[in-house]
Amino acid sequence: MPTKLWETSLRACLNSLTFSLRRQGARRVCYRVLLPLGVGGVGGVWLIRNNNGLARYRYYSTSDDEKFRQTNPNQNDDHNSDGPPSGWSWPQLMPILLAIAYFLFRDTSSPVPSVPFSYFLKEMLEKGEVQKLVVTASRENVFIFLYPGAVINGRMVSPASPQFMMSIAGVESFENRIKMAQDELGIPPDDRISIHYKARMEILPIFVSSLTTIGIIGLVWYFMFRNTGGMGGASGKDGSPFNPFSYMTRAKTTVVTDPAQIGTNFKDVAGMEEAKTEVMEFVDYLKFPKKFSELGARIPKGALLHGPPGTGKTLLARAIAGEASVPFISIAGPDFVEMFAGVGSARVRDLFDQARKSAPCILYVDEIDAVGRSRQSGASVEGTSEQENTLNQLLVEMDGINPLEGVVVLASTNRVDILDQALLRPGRFDRQISIDLPTLPERKAIFEVYLKKILLEKSFEEYSGRLAALTPGHSGADIANVVNEAALHAAREQGSKVTEDDFEYAIERVIAGMQKKNSALSSEEREVIAYHEAGHTIVGWLLEHTDPVLKVSIVPRTKGILGFAQYLPMEQRLHTKEQLFDRMTLALGGRAAEAITFRRITTGAQDDLLKVTDMAYKQISEYGMSTKIGNISLPVIRPLEPSKRFYSNKLAKEIDDEARSLVNLAYSRAETLLKENQESLRKLAKALLEKEVLNYKDLVKLLGPMPYQKEHHHYKDLNNIW
Repeated sequence: MPTKLWETSLRACLNSLTFSLRRQGARRVCYRVLLPLGVGGVGGVWLIRNNNGLARYRYYSTSDDEKFRQTNPNQNDDHNSDGPPSGWSWPQLMPILLAIAYFLFRDTSSPVPSVPFSYFLKEMLEKGEVQKLVVTASRENVFIFLYPGAVINGRMVSPASPQFMMSIAGVESFENRIKMAQDELGIPPDDRISIHYKARMEILPIFVSSLTTIGIIGLVWYFMFRNTGGMGGASGKDGSPFNPFSYMTRAKTTVVTDPAQIGTNFKDVAGMEEAKTEVMEFVDYLKFPKKFSELGARIPKGALLHGPPGTGKTLLARAIAGEASVPFISIAGPDFVEMFAGVGSARVRDLFDQARKSAPCILYVDEIDAVGRSRQSGASVEGTSEQENTLNQLLVEMDGINPLEGVVVLASTNRVDILDQALLRPGRFDRQISIDLPTLPERKAIFEVYLKKILLEKSFEEYSGRLAALTPGHSGADIANVVNEAALHAAREQGSKVTEDDFEYAIERVIAGMQKKNSALSSEEREVIAYHEAGHTIVGWLLEHTDPVLKVSIVPRTKGILGFAQYLPMEQRLHTKEQLFDRMTLALGGRAAEAITFRRITTGAQDDLLKVTDMAYKQISEYGMSTKIGNISLPVIRPLEPSKRFYSNKLAKEIDDEARSLVNLAYSRAETLLKENQESLRKLAKALLEKEVLNYKDLVKLLGPMPYQKEHHHYKDLNNIW
């Protein structure tokens, strides 16, 4: 490699190193890089950085080492001959050293072209251009050296040697072929081509290859340690340089040690009054443990928060820690699971070690069903052993918690039915606290919490009641999303405050998705959708046990909805057979309207049919509402779970027949209602085609007042819902 080239490369690498050192902000640094300098011996580079940030370097040989020490007697403190410079570690310097080694030792020669023996014979040997042949140490290749100025195939070859190579099957056969070729050419014995057997010493490529391998290992080592937050000098839980996998056994926790940083307490948690009452004893215990110990009371070790997604389980756990002013340690259940055996158990141990060191504290495990799933007898060992080991370790750690340690374990899940029973027994998760979807008053309270955070056109009290009535079945997370969508819509429309129209838009977007204004629906499809939605609306308008219709729309939405009707449902826990039958009739009103108007049906009723089928089978096989089947409740067969049906095929057929008969009866009733009100159906569909969206007041003008005023409904004044 030419001196100029490697000097330029070395200078570039050193400039990079100098810039990095300058960023370190260290004092005067002197660092020696020892490198082999060609064949002439071993030398290196002195790299010197002074206080003003400037850097210089000079080349030296090993004989200059003592000279440097004599001329720089005050550099002993910073002259680190045994390791990297201050603020650096070997893995950090390794890429720079590898770059230097690469530029110094890379093979810059062009690859030797390979030719077949016939080409060698015709173009080189017959023309007398071959000077010598060298068989490599592997005895598989032969390098061809040509005379200077040799012309091959009409072109002068490069003076670099060897110019060509060829593969051979064996030395003996190769020698025989060369001898026979020269005999045929009549070459005198004294002028024949000499064959040399010289093993090429490929020390530099081997050295560079080894150095590259070591560098890759070092880089992997470095990045693994970077994840631990420490390098080779880390100790304790930060890992060890001799165990690069130690960081994998540490729990991936989020620790908030300062109670002020939690920023959540019970006043921030609207609703959930019963749940807050249940967890107050945990707060009292963490605040005043002496009161419990003097009475001999044993505080529950943990509580399991279960309920639908978005109901505020994590928020309540943080509020407990904030109310008690103790550290909050949280981890997600899936974080215990890894591809390496034993990692889950080790992380559980580390998690509880952290909790004991931070006691008194709240230890919270989110989505515990990922690790606490019920152990199945006879299950595959390969598929469940790691999960079972992790669960067993969790059970052991919870048993090992001393009530005096002040560690309260909270966990949350929305799949409490699949948890292992060992987790739920007293002494582990003693309390199971249900966090259900908020009721109307709770939704009102939740809306008030979020409405206070945005700029409203009116006072938040004027919005909270209406919004709560319009969002039955919405969780706390859904409510937060509605308020945020309303604020975003107001900002997009350049509004100065959030208005009723913004909330109306937000509710529709959360329920059905965003409007697709450029939907490519044909006029025929729009007409079918209009009659379909009109059928639902009229059937629901005329039946006693259906919910009031607030709005009907045929505007396509991004959730795949081509049209929808918004209802104001009653919030009730118990339903009669008559109520369920009216709901089935309502769901089939769209299909019946299509059949009556167009004498054909479409795929638009698929979702309606799914709901009707589900209601029919539940009435017969679960609720005991069939006189033929009787008062029995059969187990629900869930998808992806093994079917364990213990009733006969005859009973299954009877259930199918009863369900089909019930669906047919509901469809006939919907069809009869629409035929009796066919003119109203036509008027309503026409109005939908013209306006696309009709509200409650529009429906009253078109259809008249509802036959059943539904006075039992919780919101009396439907005309002023908006």
